[in-house]
Amino acid sequence: MQKKKIGIPYALYFYEYYPLWKEFLTRLGAEVILSQPTNKKILDLGIRSALSEVCLPVKIFYGHVLSLSEQVDYILIPRMVCIERGAFFCPKMIGLPDMVRSSLQNLPTQLTPIIDVRQSYGTWKNSLMEVGKLITDNSSEISRAFSDSWKIFQQNYLANILEPNLLFKSSIQNNIPKKPRKDIEIPVNIAVLGHNYLTNDSYVNMDLINKLKKMNVNVLTPEIVHPAIIKKQLKKLYKPIFWSLSRKVVGAAFYYFEKKVDGIIHLTSFECGEDSMVGELIHHQSQKYPDVSYTEFVFDEHSGEAGINTRIEAFLDMIRRKKRYEIGLTPSW
Repeated sequence: MQKKKIGIPYALYFYEYYPLWKEFLTRLGAEVILSQPTNKKILDLGIRSALSEVCLPVKIFYGHVLSLSEQVDYILIPRMVCIERGAFFCPKMIGLPDMVRSSLQNLPTQLTPIIDVRQSYGTWKNSLMEVGKLITDNSSEISRAFSDSWKIFQQNYLANILEPNLLFKSSIQNNIPKKPRKDIEIPVNIAVLGHNYLTNDSYVNMDLINKLKKMNVNVLTPEIVHPAIIKKQLKKLYKPIFWSLSRKVVGAAFYYFEKKVDGIIHLTSFECGEDSMVGELIHHQSQKYPDVSYTEFVFDEHSGEAGINTRIEAFLDMIRRKKRYEIGLTPSW
């Protein structure tokens, strides 16, 4: 019997949940096909197919779906509604299956399990059980595949989170020589914050993370902040944030401000409703920590790499000049 080919677009929430879906589907005998990392062709496909009003990440998602259309029997596009009490995904993500169905033609069958933990049918297990029935009729096999996949997913997730007291223990901030030579770039700690489909997509963010690392920057992200710390930091807000993805970004921002990293770069996308509010919250918090340099990069399909490079260099130059003054070394210009 030929394996069913199930496509998973390499975009949006798949940066976080792809390992779970891949493990589950593979254990049931399906062939999982992941679209290629974002590139110009995929971006152009999405721009031509999506409404101009939607945000860049959704346009990119459309491109990934189209790039898979002739390779697979099914495309997995879950309806992500709620994964924690009192918080939701943004309206565009909730309506993503409908948007794709109405905008794109001649696609393979969509698999659209509903993830809404407020409802019994919307738990992770029940949603994936429905998908599993397309592959096998053996309910026990499906249940076992879910249990094993969920356990592996949780273990890997926790393995990628640093313990709070270790986060800055080995920080390069503590390894700065008292009198560094002028020709050596002073190492700095920079937190790069944003939804993981911005921070992890090197095509969208112009390879920002690797560029920073090559400039002797220790890059910190929301993913390495423990959920308990995120929850604690969010208590500083007068009102709760109702978007799951933004909770992590804001909580991590508040934490890094408190730890007084050298700088914070907030990545946002044009036309994102969440980012328009979250950016204001983070910017307002930054004013309480004048020692932490803060900037925001906004990306859309017209973003130019030369402009981003200039802003990165200027941001780091500002931080390093300040640090040279702090350690008593006359800056060179």
